[in-house]
Amino acid sequence: MSVKYSHEEFFKLAIVRLRNTSKSSGIHTVYSGFNQAFREYFNEDPIKVTQELASDGKIELRPVKGGVMIYLSGEAPKRADSGKTVLLKILKEPPETEKGLVDKVLTEIAPRGPKNFPEDFLQKDLENDEMFNIETPGTPLQLDPNSQTTIISPKRFFKYEARNPSEAKYIIYACEIGQKKVKIPKDNFAVLKAVTGYEKYCHEIAEQCFSLFIKYTNDEEVSELLIKEAEQRLGLKAIKN
Repeated sequence: MSVKYSHEEFFKLAIVRLRNTSKSSGIHTVYSGFNQAFREYFNEDPIKVTQELASDGKIELRPVKGGVMIYLSGEAPKRADSGKTVLLKILKEPPETEKGLVDKVLTEIAPRGPKNFPEDFLQKDLENDEMFNIETPGTPLQLDPNSQTTIISPKRFFKYEARNPSEAKYIIYACEIGQKKVKIPKDNFAVLKAVTGYEKYCHEIAEQCFSLFIKYTNDEEVSELLIKEAEQRLGLKAIKN
């Protein structure tokens, strides 16, 4: 033995030379004979060194029956979902411990609150004679699943046929619970411009939220659920196509 290997070098050399890649990219520390070979070479405890190298990210390990499997960094099988992730999939809502992040993120991206539709997305100089009113039931409104222009209440007691898809969205975005009337521009282009501007705004808010939630949680699933929470807090209604 003319060359004296370091712990890390010995581990990596053993993994590459002892593994059977048709079965696994790693080796079992006991069944492969690795632990015994390590003791003979270094006269040290391989278990302690294995844990240290794994903690430093030099190798990866996975507990298995009879010991552990060791892998080169980046080659270990993906871990099964944690209990937290599985719970998120079941409940479809963020854990209570993460909900405080919504307040923090919204303070960063919307310190003055959300923009209001349609006021913040229409020309300021629109006159009353350039608008018309429709009566609404005061309930939540939604698109009919079979039409892009038909607006209905949840139980279909209310139904309204809009001039075009943009007007249908305009009415849904503008209508609040308890509201009995919605003012709509007569000009179709004004309606389209307001709806397009609002949907762009909602999309940008969601993107900013996601970037910050990822930064704070390092978890995409939690971040997606927190976005939904943030959208609800801001009252964003943009229909996702």
